[in-house]
Amino acid sequence: MFSDPSFILTRRRAVSVACLLIFGLTLIGCAGMTTSKLPHDGLSVTPGSIDFKSVTVGQTLDQTLTISNTGKAPIHISSMALSNKEFSFTGPSVPRTILPGVSLSYTIAFSPTTSGSSTASLAIGDTLATAPISVSLAGTGEKVIGSAKVSPVSVNFGNTPLQITNAQNVTLENTSDVPLSISGVTVVGSGFGFSDLSPGYVLPASQKVNFQVWFRPTLKGATTGTVSILSANLASPAQLSLSGDGISSTITPTPSPTTPTAPTPVQHTVSLTWNASSSTVIGYRVYRSETSGGSYNTLTGSSLNALTYADSTVASGTTYYYVVTAVDAAGNESVYSNQATAVVPSP
Repeated sequence: MFSDPSFILTRRRAVSVACLLIFGLTLIGCAGMTTSKLPHDGLSVTPGSIDFKSVTVGQTLDQTLTISNTGKAPIHISSMALSNKEFSFTGPSVPRTILPGVSLSYTIAFSPTTSGSSTASLAIGDTLATAPISVSLAGTGEKVIGSAKVSPVSVNFGNTPLQITNAQNVTLENTSDVPLSISGVTVVGSGFGFSDLSPGYVLPASQKVNFQVWFRPTLKGATTGTVSILSANLASPAQLSLSGDGISSTITPTPSPTTPTAPTPVQHTVSLTWNASSSTVIGYRVYRSETSGGSYNTLTGSSLNALTYADSTVASGTTYYYVVTAVDAAGNESVYSNQATAVVPSP
């Protein structure tokens, strides 16, 4: 007995619809699934940890870190972050995609501000990984005792009329390879004083600064004194011996007290130096702020093809904070370098 052809066709259509429904449900189910993120097999970071060992406080030591894509698919680096401000990095900006067979080089720097051990971790975020790749960093800040020399070592003001100011120029030289931060200046002896050198002033390594000492006697007769320059980096204060002889004025009647001559204003300059970028760049830009951490204003509108910069637009008694960026041929600018601080002495 023959079956009804229409029933067979209807049944086949029903089966086809059911298959489509099942296939559709499968697609919907797959689209709603969450795939666990696993570490990307093609991402390579070398070295896996960096030990800077001992670095003098106030100085910087650099190491190179390489991030490579050894796989067959692009890898997207979403972020790079450090957990300790004594460490910093410079190099290609992120977020960034690394194509297969391509490597990126970064400069990792350790700039200790205090003595003792420091550790940090550099977290490198990969969008295909469940957690950032962590690079361990370590280093020890070593405090080195500096040295300073005062020239001349003694000043004799000779015969100086009472109430008359006699001033002499003196040079303080940092004869060590670490900066000297002046913490105080003391004067012992009647009638002696100083100017143009203030606590908080930082004298760079192997640099000199001029200041004045003066003698304004109020009593007749010979007297002696001492100027002591204090710094935490000095094992003992740098000292200058003073002497002078107060005599009666030859002017009749005795002149009224004379106000000490105001020191000549000094134009200060902050000299900056930095290490060259490990990437191919066409220059650098220098930024400055009067607030630690920014916001920074550019001092060089165009890129500077040098590793030094002299800022002569500073004001006395002001603290400035500087950072530098690197610029490549396409105009891309790197992240800020570690921050440098300059304290300009008061008049």
